[in-house]
Amino acid sequence: MLRRQKFLLVFLVVFIILLSSLTGFFIIWGIKKPEKLTPVRIGYLSTDIHHIAFFVAYYKGWYQDEGIKPIKMEYLYGMPEMMAFQAGELDAGYVGCVPAIIAKAKGAGLVVVASANLEGSAIVAKPEIKSIFELNNKTVGTPGIGSIQDCMIRMVEKKFNLTMEIRHYKFSDLPLLLEKGEVDAYIDWEPFCAEAIVKNIGHIIYTSHDILPNHQCCVFYVSEKLLKEKPELVKKLVKVHVKAMRFVQENPEEAKMIFSKMTGKPLNVISECWERMVWDYHVNVESIKIFIPYLVEQGKISVKEIPNISKFIDSLVNTEILVEVEKTFG
Repeated sequence: MLRRQKFLLVFLVVFIILLSSLTGFFIIWGIKKPEKLTPVRIGYLSTDIHHIAFFVAYYKGWYQDEGIKPIKMEYLYGMPEMMAFQAGELDAGYVGCVPAIIAKAKGAGLVVVASANLEGSAIVAKPEIKSIFELNNKTVGTPGIGSIQDCMIRMVEKKFNLTMEIRHYKFSDLPLLLEKGEVDAYIDWEPFCAEAIVKNIGHIIYTSHDILPNHQCCVFYVSEKLLKEKPELVKKLVKVHVKAMRFVQENPEEAKMIFSKMTGKPLNVISECWERMVWDYHVNVESIKIFIPYLVEQGKISVKEIPNISKFIDSLVNTEILVEVEKTFG
């Protein structure tokens, strides 16, 4: 019994000495002890290549490098994500600019701090439909009411004086619905347009570039509360976003591989859509302004909610931190 007590005493002394030495090592060499990570709830859309910056940053562990613990919050399309944000379930996220506009007009305290991508959607039709004009009196699917795709198909309907039966479905079901003949065409985010092409289900007859060249699509946003109370944390989030976006631009093959691993989408499908993507983290403010009158006309928002477009944009978009972060990348 006495021998056991002596052993425990010696072990305790040795442990204390080692711990003290390790602490001294950290101090002498200027190495910071591991800090507690700050949890940040980040929203994104399921299998949306527009949000590749999040997938890359998460895969690479770049959030942790900045002292952030990213909590993944996945949604089927933009409006449910905005509803979750308004319910206080998110701190930041990736979403289409149209759901962001609608949510902000309804009182959501969000601020767009960077772009996630420009363009990147398309209208896919069954093989026998050769042009946009043949969609008159046809059934067209979208990935959800209030999505940017929903807005853009109605822009097409107005531009070409067409009448469509517009229905809303789960984004990933649209290629299958086209194959089964339940829709004549659909508009979706990538890579679900590419999927129909690779599987020889349909073909692209019009892209979002054709609808509105270089339009803002998805954005990276944070809560007004986070920006006001923890600007340094927001700066870190923007830094991670820009780092990931630049990586995607400079390392497309590895970026494709990461997206494939994170989502399970085949590389050939990802590669098929790649050339239709525009990876730009600068916000196209002018295109956001263009969407607003269409959303009023479509009944998604009212003039009362946005009486002055310029003032509304000033409250929606704040890229000051982005400009600051860009300077650190040279």
